[in-house]
Amino acid sequence: MNQVKFGPELLSRLLDHLCSQLPGCEGVGLSTWPEGVLVQAVGVAAELDQAQLDSGDGPLVEASRDERQVSGRVGGKEVLAVPGSWGDSGPVVLTVYLAHAPRLEDLKVVEEVEPLVATAAAVLEFCAGEVLRADEMVRMVQHRRYIEQAKGLVMGARGGPPGEAFELLVRASQRANVKLRDVATALVLVVGGELEEGPGEAASPPPVAFDTARRLWEALHV
Repeated sequence: MNQVKFGPELLSRLLDHLCSQLPGCEGVGLSTWPEGVLVQAVGVAAELDQAQLDSGDGPLVEASRDERQVSGRVGGKEVLAVPGSWGDSGPVVLTVYLAHAPRLEDLKVVEEVEPLVATAAAVLEFCAGEVLRADEMVRMVQHRRYIEQAKGLVMGARGGPPGEAFELLVRASQRANVKLRDVATALVLVVGGELEEGPGEAASPPPVAFDTARRLWEALHV
């Protein structure tokens, strides 16, 4: 599979910056799945991300499929794979390869930088005119915003860090076999009654997403 080279210098700098903030970092990559495209990589991520994309197996693929953070070992390296919202065809996945098992402080750094990396990739590819149309880019931004709002609602209801709130949303979406972005959007609507105004018109989630969101919200207040 070929590497897509749009805005490589900016993305490489962002990935290099993230790696520099993580002691023991040996590489950082950015890929899309199920398209199986290695967007950009530094260090060992170039080889290890590509190996997972070629085999269709590994933490990178699992993180994209389940829309959750996944840690594991690839090629003798510890890896943390973090999915982010992008287009309707699947998330962009950020992989971080470490000389040690991921620690809480590593997760905090990754959570801070991942939204910038994912958004930069989407914007750069849109500007290159290769994948995203304007309406797709708007949806990508909307999906991320609603997921962040839903995480905030969960955190406000039960406390805890953003990572735990995200995991709750992911588990709820998995049990109901509903896309994470639909559950998040439905939760914002169930709790607030309306979505924040933004460019474009957000698609209404399916009924099962609303049912899932209501059950989740009720469970948070038991």
